[in-house]
Amino acid sequence: MYFFLRPIARIALRTNFKKIYLSNVHHIPKDKPVIFAANHPTAFTEPCVLATCLPRTLNFLVRGDFFKKPIFRMLLESAHMIPIFRLQDGGYSKLKDNYATFEKCFDALKEKKAIMILAEGRTKHEKRLRPIQKGTARIAFGSFEKFGDLDIHIIPVGVNFTNSDQFRSDIMIEMGEPIKIKDYLTTYAEEPSKAIKNLTDDIRDGMAEKIIIIDKDEDIELTENLFTLARNDHSRRILPVLDNNGEPLMHEKKIADHVNQMEEAEKKDLKHLAATYFKKLESHGVTDKGFVQPHHGKSSNIFILLLGFVGFLIGYIGNFLPLRLAAYIGDTFPKSIEFRHSVKIASGLGLYFVYFVAFIISAIIIGNIAWWIFVLTLPLFGYFSILYKEFYVNWRDARKAQKLPEDTKAKLKKERAQLTISSLIKQ
Repeated sequence: MYFFLRPIARIALRTNFKKIYLSNVHHIPKDKPVIFAANHPTAFTEPCVLATCLPRTLNFLVRGDFFKKPIFRMLLESAHMIPIFRLQDGGYSKLKDNYATFEKCFDALKEKKAIMILAEGRTKHEKRLRPIQKGTARIAFGSFEKFGDLDIHIIPVGVNFTNSDQFRSDIMIEMGEPIKIKDYLTTYAEEPSKAIKNLTDDIRDGMAEKIIIIDKDEDIELTENLFTLARNDHSRRILPVLDNNGEPLMHEKKIADHVNQMEEAEKKDLKHLAATYFKKLESHGVTDKGFVQPHHGKSSNIFILLLGFVGFLIGYIGNFLPLRLAAYIGDTFPKSIEFRHSVKIASGLGLYFVYFVAFIISAIIIGNIAWWIFVLTLPLFGYFSILYKEFYVNWRDARKAQKLPEDTKAKLKKERAQLTISSLIKQ
């Protein structure tokens, strides 16, 4: 199941995200047992992204309550998922089942496989690192106790979404420096609890270096506004979707760290400036991107829109049903925001697969070459319709901004300059 789903999920995720920034992959050893310790901002989007983008095959620790029904257990295990039980998944009796889980992890590491652990132990839709559980360290040391020195490497992973609940947002993932278990074995031999604590603390520090952290809830709006300004200061290539550039994450981390360290009085003034600027944009019916990227509004782009309109209609109408239904499922059934986008992706993948297979069957029955061409190009037209719509929105927003009176544009430009993050962050 893992190897069947992986290429399909790769296509789905690279359609869902505008950009997947994946940096420092060279930190991952090729011939060593590896534990990836990652943060957990969504239900299961980040494990799927890592599984489809990393060069190594992954085994995942997943909430044990997903394995209750035999059919689900069979499917999940075939997708390389291993159940881990929490107290709320079935009380103390279920916690005993974790012994079998640990044994599976020990055996996997013995075979130099890679395991992914969502080290916070629970999911939360926020840009913040929560306390790291000790399970990662216990699995690493448990493997050592069973098999001796396996030279296990733990890779701290930072997963960062521009907006984890939004279609066509970005995800920024960075691999940290490997943490070698052998460096903790002397301490473990003398004081196991101290070694577990030291390793857990180092995992947390390694993850914190790769994660955007907004300390206070009241600073979220300001920080997100500054992120928006910084992103719009640069145009970027549409393709490739998967990019090894670590600068976007580094820059946004600098912004968040700067806001965290600001004096409250200075922060209050900056919040007022940012709120005022964005309210003025809204009152004029324009966006910041449209205002600072006028090249999208070139008159010649009208011809591109006209040439691509038929292809857009084919892609939009031909792919509307499964994707709209997936959006409805994701918006309606998940009880928490952490699951909403993940459910949209998963249901969209499943529904589109069934939808496309139905078209293939229809092509076999009809046997018409033109219908075969339509069916086989339908996914491509669907992706084109997404790009076309984004191109149109950029053109429309830039045209609106161009129509503003010159004095209004001058005032907005002056206000925006006060918010330019390069002048705020101390180099």
